[in-house]
Amino acid sequence: MYHDFVEDNTECDPWTTTVSSFRKDLQWLVDNGYSFVLPSELVAGKELPEKAVMLTMDDGYTSNYEIAYPILQEFGAKTVISLIVSRQSYDPTHWLSWDMCREMADSGLVEFGSHTYKSHAYSEEYNTYGIQHRPEETEEEYDERILPDLQLSIDEIEANLGQKVLLFAYPQGRTDDWASDFIKEHFAISLTTVAAPADISNGLYNLPRYNINTVNRPSMYLK
Repeated sequence: MYHDFVEDNTECDPWTTTVSSFRKDLQWLVDNGYSFVLPSELVAGKELPEKAVMLTMDDGYTSNYEIAYPILQEFGAKTVISLIVSRQSYDPTHWLSWDMCREMADSGLVEFGSHTYKSHAYSEEYNTYGIQHRPEETEEEYDERILPDLQLSIDEIEANLGQKVLLFAYPQGRTDDWASDFIKEHFAISLTTVAAPADISNGLYNLPRYNINTVNRPSMYLK
């Protein structure tokens, strides 16, 4: 799991990765015989390579295109970017534009998932994250607040990219049973932020991921 990318010698937080760190990660994966897979390949149900890894990027930062994408091309590596879709329509200096997304999608190296339309943030008022239901909120009220948001994220991605949305990344990794039926009906894969290898023999929902950044490098690398 990656988020934002920065040039070398830039101060990093737990959600940023430098150019050299990302290139080092991909070089290590290639040198150790890993094959990069996309959501569509998981959903197809074909037997995976013995060493399969899915690179994921959350939120949809411009740096995914400007910094990470050229390195993906260099290694022939694949990734899925989960978009907070409402952000695609503003601040192109920080968030991916649809044109950037289309170029990456057309390359065959990048697929796109949903990270909600605009229900990603933490709520101080309710102390809830992402799509978690609020205290004293009824399930009907929750459905009216969250499910149209998720549907809009799907509709916007498919309309702008012509690519079926197969994957949903839970904001901050926080699941909610009230959304589970909708997610299983509309997505083939869902991702959390639990740090562990993914065992897809148990299905493709609530898959764990390792957060990779430059501040805390994995003990590598991961065995």
